[in-house]
Amino acid sequence: MSPTSRHHHNLIEQMISRASGARATSGNQIDILLDSPENFPAWEAALLAAQESICIEMYIFARDTFGQRILQILLDKRAAGITVVLIYDWLGSLPAHLSGFFKPLLAAGAHICPYNPISKTWGLNLISRNHRKSIIIDEKIAFVSGLCISSAWQGNPARQIAPWRDTGLRLQGPVVQDILAALEDTLHSQNSHLPLSLHNYENGHQDPCGNSSARVLATTPNNANTMRLDLNLIGLAQQNLWITDAYFMPTRMYIQALINAAASGVDVRILVPRTSDIKWIGTVSRTQYRPLLEAGVRVFEWNGPMLHAKTALIDGQWARVGSTNLNLSSWYINRELDISIEDPYTVYQLERCFINDLNQATEVILDEQHHTQLQQKRAKRFQGYQARHKNQMKGMMRQVMQLSHAFDTHLSGTRLVAPSEAWAYLTIGIGILLFALAIWFAPQIIVYPLLILMLIGGGGITLQAIKQLIKLKQKAKMK
Repeated sequence: MSPTSRHHHNLIEQMISRASGARATSGNQIDILLDSPENFPAWEAALLAAQESICIEMYIFARDTFGQRILQILLDKRAAGITVVLIYDWLGSLPAHLSGFFKPLLAAGAHICPYNPISKTWGLNLISRNHRKSIIIDEKIAFVSGLCISSAWQGNPARQIAPWRDTGLRLQGPVVQDILAALEDTLHSQNSHLPLSLHNYENGHQDPCGNSSARVLATTPNNANTMRLDLNLIGLAQQNLWITDAYFMPTRMYIQALINAAASGVDVRILVPRTSDIKWIGTVSRTQYRPLLEAGVRVFEWNGPMLHAKTALIDGQWARVGSTNLNLSSWYINRELDISIEDPYTVYQLERCFINDLNQATEVILDEQHHTQLQQKRAKRFQGYQARHKNQMKGMMRQVMQLSHAFDTHLSGTRLVAPSEAWAYLTIGIGILLFALAIWFAPQIIVYPLLILMLIGGGGITLQAIKQLIKLKQKAKMK
């Protein structure tokens, strides 16, 4: 590594440490798992092989074929005396919760904790959800991804609907302790705790299993570490910044950071779904393309049924994989879990995955003339980059950049931004008008929900304040 590259690497490492507040661990083994055909069998195999404990933190636990299969494995393991800890989001898993799906596990002695269920003390935290997806086996193997325990990710083979595109990781090594610590923090937020049998990880250390450096990004409603980290790293990117996101609704600050990076010569690419399971998010996303495209940011839309992956890649040195979407909910409201990867080999593998994904996507462009001009500019920039870094660039980074450049000249197709943008604005405009008319003729549709929220929020805050005052009064009497 050249002095310049080493300095850049050190800057990135320092920025990650300060912006994320997370410690780095070395000696980890990281395996990339794509979509449900790779993730789900790996999950099942690890669960079936569990000898001591199973800990799961999951946004959606569905009462469907795959959910039932996982439930049966957990019940069998619990019958064998294995500790089972399950945290599910009360709202995300509401159908399963209401149907009594988790009752057999409770009866079997599993430690079950719904996150943020409706209660008298909901207060202003009622919109906070646990969007994390992690599975930890025997305190030694962990899975972190964007996938949930639901058959939805498997598509519908009978109707020739392909599985959702999503990315997960299988991790071994010291980083597993930090993933488990993040799960324990969620339990503490719900006034619960890990069973004593799982406190082994606090008393020792995980043996190294590989050569990868990683850290856990555990976002809570009390911090915005992932957003702060992403913004800082965008500012440090020099060659490429490649992002995959399922629900792209960033802040103006984030969009401006992408624009500034592209303006400085960074190869900025964003891959988003063409067809979303949440239609209105896809519609809103398309209204944000134009300023990005005008600045030279490249936007691609996935051609498959659903793109649910959340990844970010920078300069062949850093990657993020996990549950965080680029929107306010993930950054400020939810509990999210991502893995920051600082291992060139793993980053290289993820870069190849990204380029392969672009082969199944359509690029959104302003117009043909603008697109041609950008292609010519990128070709000149690539040649200049090769000349400047001929002897300095790492082999893997060189391969990625060359592969990326080759791909640039063989696009599968393009789509003009104007038609989809116009339809998006039309849809939003009509939606607002219809909502306004509904409120005009039936104001209670907005008044009653707001009133209920205010009553719940105000009541919860008042109760919390009263409890605090009572505790203070009791402490004063004891003195």
